[in-house]
Amino acid sequence: MQIADMRIENFRGIRAGHIRFGPHTVFIGPNNCGKTTVVEALALLFGRDRMVRTLTEHDFFGGDPQPADRIRLVATIIGFDGDEPADHTDWFRDDRGVIKWWNPATGSAAATRDDPAWRLACQIGFSARFDRPSLEVETARYFHDDDAMADVFVDEVWTAVPARLIRDIGFFLVPASRTWDRVVSFGSELFRRVVASGAGQPAESVLGERDRLRAPQQPLEADAHLEPIIARLNVELAGFFRTQPRLHLRVTATDSDGLLEAVVPHYAQAGAALALPARRHGSGLISLQHLLLLLQFGRQRAEVHEGFWMALEEPELHVPPPLQRRLVHRIQALSTQTFVSTHSPMVAAISDPQAVAVLRNEGGALSCVPLLAVALPAATPNAVRKLFQLNRVDTIAAIMHDVVLVPEGRTDHDWLKLLVRAVDLRQSWAAADESRFGSYIGVVPTHDAAVEATTAALSRLHPRITAVVDGDGPGVAYAQALAAAVARPAAIIRWPDGWTLEDVVGWILEADQAAVIAALAQSVAPPPATIAALVARLKSEDRAAHGLKQDQIAYEAVADAIGSTDACCRRARELLNAMTDVLLGGDNARFTVAAGQNPHIRIFQP
Repeated sequence: MQIADMRIENFRGIRAGHIRFGPHTVFIGPNNCGKTTVVEALALLFGRDRMVRTLTEHDFFGGDPQPADRIRLVATIIGFDGDEPADHTDWFRDDRGVIKWWNPATGSAAATRDDPAWRLACQIGFSARFDRPSLEVETARYFHDDDAMADVFVDEVWTAVPARLIRDIGFFLVPASRTWDRVVSFGSELFRRVVASGAGQPAESVLGERDRLRAPQQPLEADAHLEPIIARLNVELAGFFRTQPRLHLRVTATDSDGLLEAVVPHYAQAGAALALPARRHGSGLISLQHLLLLLQFGRQRAEVHEGFWMALEEPELHVPPPLQRRLVHRIQALSTQTFVSTHSPMVAAISDPQAVAVLRNEGGALSCVPLLAVALPAATPNAVRKLFQLNRVDTIAAIMHDVVLVPEGRTDHDWLKLLVRAVDLRQSWAAADESRFGSYIGVVPTHDAAVEATTAALSRLHPRITAVVDGDGPGVAYAQALAAAVARPAAIIRWPDGWTLEDVVGWILEADQAAVIAALAQSVAPPPATIAALVARLKSEDRAAHGLKQDQIAYEAVADAIGSTDACCRRARELLNAMTDVLLGGDNARFTVAAGQNPHIRIFQP
């Protein structure tokens, strides 16, 4: 079985939202967009009681629920073998769920099956209300019958979902805060369940160890240093109790449960003579314990054809990039369905782009859009194809920002990234040194000058797509076309007439020409005599004439010179902050509308 979709109302920062799920869904988006809220909504619907924490007023949208306010969650389950209700009486009968049919094309459930392609479905609901007199939150998890049911607490006609069905579903959550050092021990409920499900209870070994601890060969109370103290205590005890109790010191409670509770996981690294307790190891090993143990539980459930749904927050935590791919693939291979939230573009890019869901939250209205709605058709332009395939990591990283900037070409993308790095490395705590561009603006790598196709392809993924183009003939044409487009970018900026981004770099370098020329003398061959000569070489691909276009080593040398020269760094910071102002929807004197020109195009004023 799988979850096909979920609707959310009035939960946390989400006033209303609708999420559709695939077999393996990865949620991305900016902070506070609702990724964790979606995962915890799934836990409320399908988690066991111990998985779900107690709700408070803060869990209601707005944080101050009135008597009529309700949290409402409704999820649709599909994947019933054979799609025949009579074969699944645990789910469909008079005191259970109502038979519904899922239409994958529209993402909706109907009471009758009008198309053979529709899937048998059951809907599970969760509702919560805040009772002001008792200051408590009352909850209900039930089989959702009809959207016309306004309030389960008022109507009081609802059927609770049995705990056994919840266990059979097998929903498990690995939260972002996972630093438990005793998860692989009998102090962990999960570990005990894994042991029990695999018939691995070490009963005889535990009883043998219990008996050894009850009568140790070298008891602590017989130690030469302790024995005098123990002997005097025993004499005193004999004076108070006729039974003359004698003190024994043992390392556990000497019953089987006490022994199991005392077990602490130890790990020995390769070549180490001594195993160390888990808490003495790095956070990566501790973090992975819970996840890897849970995967073993999932494997055991899969072997007996039981469901295993895993929700995982931030799999990148404490795991180096080379292992993130292996981790995600292991999770997907061993789970019936997975739900992953991440801030890592690299983790998100591991999955198929159709499985990556971009979340946005505008005033409580949650939207969920797949990175790709369908597989790219064969006629898709190469520049767009690269966005979602070759450069998927960069694309995902860009759309996690408040603004997505589409430059005219890949070289412009590289220059902007280098300028941001040069300025950011020189930031201090002084307000004048603050550079905001990298925090708010995500730059996508545009290929083949396909600025129009790129903005169109990204417009459905982000509410604020912007563009920057050159001031030469093609750039002016691009700007005019973008300004006239149906899906016009939220902001369009271009460089002055005749300028390309290399001219902008030259303008930055002119802030201290002498210092820059001296700095580049050792890193660019032959050394440039003037800034104008350097700009000409940066525009040229003729290597025989010492052209430097697309020469990444030369680009980095120039960026280093900017970062190490105070005047140039200040000018670069001013430029980036001015761009940030305009791209965020504000004004800045460095970018103005030319007289008689299109009002949607801002032109840089050097």
